[in-house]
Amino acid sequence: MPRPAVSTVAVLCSALLLTSACTGEPVAKTRATVAIGFLAPLSGSSATVGADTRRGAELAVRIVNEDLASVPLPLGPGQGLPRANHPRIRLLTADTAASGATGAGQVRHLVSDQGAVAVAGGYESAVTRAAAARAEELKVPFVNGGSSAASLTERGLDWFFRTGPSDLSYGRVVFSLLKERQSEGTAVRRIAVVHMDDQYGNDGMSMIKRFASQIDGDVVADVEVGAKSTDLSGAVEEVKASAPDVVLTLLYTPQALALSDDFHAASYEPPALMAFGAGYADADFVKREGSDAEGVCSRFAWSAELAVRNPAARAVAALYRTTYHRPMNDDAARAFTAVMTLAQAVDEAASLSPADIRSALVNLDVPGRDTIMPWDGVRFDDNHQNIGARGVVEQVQQGSYRLVYPFDVARARLRWPMS
Repeated sequence: MPRPAVSTVAVLCSALLLTSACTGEPVAKTRATVAIGFLAPLSGSSATVGADTRRGAELAVRIVNEDLASVPLPLGPGQGLPRANHPRIRLLTADTAASGATGAGQVRHLVSDQGAVAVAGGYESAVTRAAAARAEELKVPFVNGGSSAASLTERGLDWFFRTGPSDLSYGRVVFSLLKERQSEGTAVRRIAVVHMDDQYGNDGMSMIKRFASQIDGDVVADVEVGAKSTDLSGAVEEVKASAPDVVLTLLYTPQALALSDDFHAASYEPPALMAFGAGYADADFVKREGSDAEGVCSRFAWSAELAVRNPAARAVAALYRTTYHRPMNDDAARAFTAVMTLAQAVDEAASLSPADIRSALVNLDVPGRDTIMPWDGVRFDDNHQNIGARGVVEQVQQGSYRLVYPFDVARARLRWPMS
């Protein structure tokens, strides 16, 4: 009978928690590591966002690996994963370069060449779609926190899980705000939409049309822009001609910046602009646009102003600022949560078998107090969408995003019109 490959022996030993049957040494003397892949756009137009997500992922790994009793999260105290004799996590970060083909290739490289037992991360929905398909082929869990296209969890995938809200969840909170404005007598019926011509933008457009009926809304402009578009003056003219009550956007950073610049160049400002994250959540947007960003609203999954109410979120945000000399933001928080969720599943499985980790994810039930997010917790439905995820709306006021909705937890009053 031929001997198994060395890598197979290593995995089997790890799956058996490195007992003396494999090592010949007592378990207490072993020091194992668990390799987890992480996908991020570290180059190209979304590189600043990719850097934020990488920092969030690395902080989650640090909290697991080090004994940080001051962080009141399940894996904060003690070193490593306790159920598996405290192995530490080794994070393998790979650049997707905002390309679906590259993202899929990186999944194969992380798993087949570098020994990752699972993958986390992902940002652009089209890239995540391709990466998820490759993870499905390889039968390894993929936990995503940063891609919102609803179709990602509606494809019947066995190995893909999303911790963050989908655009359906975000749509509910945005249109709930619009409906409340309408009930106060504000005109919000005429809706202009500017969106990417990709998975994220097209799924979002379908969601907006679905929710518009709740406010008797009419989409008076449906403007698609390409991934390489940097001149949106034509889009501005189309939006302006439609005389909207509100503009909704689904744009990445270059297009968000271009739209803002071209609005300013045309001396046009809509009554309200509400973004579905992406480029408007990039720290570079507010920094580069300055006063032109004032009044812009965006949906988020994380709020620094809500974090102060949660001991775990407060501790993690403080550690993030100390470590990276900048405030934690939405992209970092969503990546942190995806990696922490995956770490908890590996710990629950007490195994390096991808199938066991998947089973642990299916059965995971994390209460909201054990996350840093303003959610009900992490619990996946049959489509592997986290049903505990929630969205909030923030508005740029005096150079920073402030929490304005839901109104019962708001820290600033919504400005409508924008100025």
